[in-house]
Amino acid sequence: MPQHDAMTTERADVVMIGLGVIGLSTAGALARRGHRVVGIDRWGSGHPATSSTGASRSIRLAYEDERYVRLARAAFEGWRRLEASQEVTLLVETGQVDLGPDTTLDALAAAMRESDVPFDDLDALAVRRLFPELAIRADERALFHGQAGTVLADVAMRALTADAIRAGTMLSMPERCLAIEVGPDEATVATDRRTVRADRVVIAAGPWSGELLRTVGIELPLAPAVAQVTFLEAPQLVDRPGFMDWMMGDAAGVYGHPVPGVGYKIAFDAGSTEPWLPDVEAWPPDLAEQDRLIARLGERMPAIEPRVSLTQRHPWTMTPDGDFAIGRRGPIVVAAGCSGHAFKFGPALGALVADVAEGIDRDDIDLFSLDRPAMRTGHASPSMPIPR
Repeated sequence: MPQHDAMTTERADVVMIGLGVIGLSTAGALARRGHRVVGIDRWGSGHPATSSTGASRSIRLAYEDERYVRLARAAFEGWRRLEASQEVTLLVETGQVDLGPDTTLDALAAAMRESDVPFDDLDALAVRRLFPELAIRADERALFHGQAGTVLADVAMRALTADAIRAGTMLSMPERCLAIEVGPDEATVATDRRTVRADRVVIAAGPWSGELLRTVGIELPLAPAVAQVTFLEAPQLVDRPGFMDWMMGDAAGVYGHPVPGVGYKIAFDAGSTEPWLPDVEAWPPDLAEQDRLIARLGERMPAIEPRVSLTQRHPWTMTPDGDFAIGRRGPIVVAAGCSGHAFKFGPALGALVADVAEGIDRDDIDLFSLDRPAMRTGHASPSMPIPR
């Protein structure tokens, strides 16, 4: 990455603070629209301290809100375009089985039906044929949709970086934002290397976003947390679909999906209560949580003898309702609150945040508004589940 004299002052159209999946996607989108974009990141894209680290993320169309279904479809298209332009594999489509209370399955089915997403409503026998390792009661049902699976996240981050550079984005990392001075029509960013003045400053700094936003007078209910994922050596699951066993009562949900060359990834759909610390670069595995997860897996897959190959922890940032926080205040654009499910939407969120930066109205932006009731009066919990 380029080196800069600390006294240098530069001019840009947009400064992107944070180069995770949303920051890189937005930087590339804005650069392709002709904007001069400077992107910085304190740690570097995909660093273990950040939310966009790791080998994989799940991707699905099964959401209760059809706006998420449309956004996920746009994300699929974006990932496929990136695959074609860089001749890499980013998506592994395996389909997904959704289990859980009838109320949840009915809501998922309604949103997919409204959005013309093909899916199957399966009885217990059909589930066993599709995924023999899943234990399901005779009176249970499940949903299956084919356009779901795995995003190869580490490969995707490299592809997004290359795409942003090819579009003309000037990336610099590690480079830390020290201060932001906001004027009526522009803002000035001081870093540990230089000063950059721009028409727009996009804050997409993951769990560090709340602190940066407070320095410019924007207070949002964001709750950073630490999440954990475990990869299993389970050859019999390599060709199986992903699954989501949605929360019943007070029990956290569990999800899983195959990751080629790594194993079968499983995790709870909620973060831990352990506090996130802004200067920690890596977190050791929580073996007690790992044991609870393996026990939950044993309830659904009793025939599997799990062998843990890897357990990783990384931060995410919750909002009160689990929806993202995206909006604009003068020259400041907010892209925060990943809520544990943003990565899959990367290219689609990049286009959405770019639209917000340019002042383009969209019919789905209300879902993520900084002024929605949950953001005005709600309180975010680090351990709340990801949205359905």
